[in-house]
Amino acid sequence: MISLSAELAKAHHLLATMGEHLPVDDRPDHVRHRDAYRRWSEQFPVPGDALVTAAPGFPGLAVTTPASVAGRALLYFHGGGYTEGSAYNHREVGARLASASRSTVYLPDYPLAPEHPFPAALDAAVAAYRALLDAVPANRIAVGGDSAGGGLSLALLLKLKDLALPLPAAAVPVSPWTDLTVSAPSFAERAERDPFVSREALRGFAAGYLGDHDPRDPFASPLFGDLTGLPPIHLEVGTEEVMIDDSRRFHERALAAGVASALVETEGAPHIWQHFVSFLPEAAASVDRIGAFVREHVA
Repeated sequence: MISLSAELAKAHHLLATMGEHLPVDDRPDHVRHRDAYRRWSEQFPVPGDALVTAAPGFPGLAVTTPASVAGRALLYFHGGGYTEGSAYNHREVGARLASASRSTVYLPDYPLAPEHPFPAALDAAVAAYRALLDAVPANRIAVGGDSAGGGLSLALLLKLKDLALPLPAAAVPVSPWTDLTVSAPSFAERAERDPFVSREALRGFAAGYLGDHDPRDPFASPLFGDLTGLPPIHLEVGTEEVMIDDSRRFHERALAAGVASALVETEGAPHIWQHFVSFLPEAAASVDRIGAFVREHVA
């Protein structure tokens, strides 16, 4: 176990104690966990200069700040194992990314499992991208997301290629879940280091999302897709995540396919550490890197 700074230790603690926000009632567990994630996210206030409005043409939110440039868009998908999470939970992250990337950040609310199993989330992602294309050309769009949302953003690239739709200019997945077989060595190697995610939890999420569907379907697990022709990709992952191999292996396969892929591993960082940008220097640095990559590739 590495030595953590006070700020990183606080981030680990906040993730480990998310369950303290779980309401006690007789609703199904996945519904109560959605409430817990929402309540937990409310401790990270949206910057006062951010404007949050309804997204145009699809369910979700649009976030701008004074730094946002008209005509530059980041379509960013929330995480939550395809079972929980929402655009609302990512308002602060969206605002920080809007300033760093000088763009409008669009946060889709895609349908959640188990009520809406695969491919409902991917179909909604395609619909959101199509709606965005009505206002912004593809070369002015980047896509991204964290955790399941990061995997969804990469599955979206493969689906757009399959549909012969114009691809976005760049992708910025954060700790993406790229392999729903949940079989990478890091799930065992980092089981005692990750304060938030476990192999068992992800297997439950995968079962709820996929049912009997093949987890190696590239539109669910983009690690297994044909990655040739994808736009430049910038991946961020923390060294304490059980999912770190999902980023490493995707990065390696992207490079082998001729894709311009960059991978940054942040020492000591847990899953979705970008939520802690208000106090964590490593989170601010990650958001700045993502923003710079979007600005570089989205004219």
